[in-house]
Amino acid sequence: MGSTTTERTIDTGVFLPVGNGGWIISTTTPDVPATYGYNREVTRLAEELGFDFALSMAKWRGYGGPSQHWDYTIESLSTMGALAEATERIKLWGTVHTMVWHPAVVAKMVATLDQVSGGRVGLNLVSGSNPFDQGQMGLWKDIGHAERYALAEEWITVAKRLWSEDRVDHSGTHFTLEDCVSRPKPSAMPTIISAGTSDTGLEFAIRNCDVCFVSGSDDQTLRQMGERVRRISAEVGKEAKIYALFMVIPGATDEEARERVMRYDAGVDVEAIERQAYEYSTDVKENSMRTKNLQRLEDPRAVSRSAVVGSPESIAEQLATLIHAAPLDGVTLTFPDFIGDLRTFGEEVVPRLRDHGIVTGAEKLKVAQ
Repeated sequence: MGSTTTERTIDTGVFLPVGNGGWIISTTTPDVPATYGYNREVTRLAEELGFDFALSMAKWRGYGGPSQHWDYTIESLSTMGALAEATERIKLWGTVHTMVWHPAVVAKMVATLDQVSGGRVGLNLVSGSNPFDQGQMGLWKDIGHAERYALAEEWITVAKRLWSEDRVDHSGTHFTLEDCVSRPKPSAMPTIISAGTSDTGLEFAIRNCDVCFVSGSDDQTLRQMGERVRRISAEVGKEAKIYALFMVIPGATDEEARERVMRYDAGVDVEAIERQAYEYSTDVKENSMRTKNLQRLEDPRAVSRSAVVGSPESIAEQLATLIHAAPLDGVTLTFPDFIGDLRTFGEEVVPRLRDHGIVTGAEKLKVAQ
């Protein structure tokens, strides 16, 4: 892409590996244990490198196979509470399934986390998952795509009222509150984020959240997604920031990075991928996730085709192209090695991003200091 006079300031975050194996379903990847100690090390390093936020997923059941992918996970909100004591600046966003948690319970938890973190807490709302993940606990609701977002909208409406009103009465389709009191209140309204690709999901995120998470395998896809978000924002009359998720696989050279991909693909855990696809295939009311996971069976690979792979300079150029395409307000990153690769990104990729018109939180922090 080359240098440009157009600068864009973005937020950078790390998607924490709270599930064993991280985001590569393979037996030949670096060891990524689902332990609090490892995630604390990753989060502290991200903070040291100037990252703006750390996000953790919520997962209740893994996919087995030789890799035992995500068979071990630590819980999202309690992890972020512990990380709040272990960090000073970085924002901490946990994930809640709106089918699993009652909004009044989470409202109280978030108010507590707000005190622990000094106002750095946020929530990632997930309206679905798959029937096995939540069904094992009897908490799966067999409702359609639109109704899941209607439930999520009622959920966040109740939570926001509890964070701002003294007493709440609510009689809705999914939740009932009578003279509900939730004290103390958070010091500020928590950051709320949500991922979605359908118009319904995007409208929910724009209407109710601060950040809309999107995905895209190339700059054209991201440009189209950005256009959709802006169109729906105009219809709703409200804007939300646009963040995208990327797997980053660095190497000293492009060839070395590609060799890493080949090594991880050679150990692809087809059994775990098949299990994942099967679980989502049973969700007959959610076409997009079912189709996405079944497509992985046609050519199973450990590393997504949309991964950003190459030398630090190559990664900086690729990411800058993707960021400018939407354009994005932030990126959330995963890595095969959440220590070594995260440090490489912070020390070798971030400085090069400025050459391509991208200013990150790390650069902003240097200026502030």
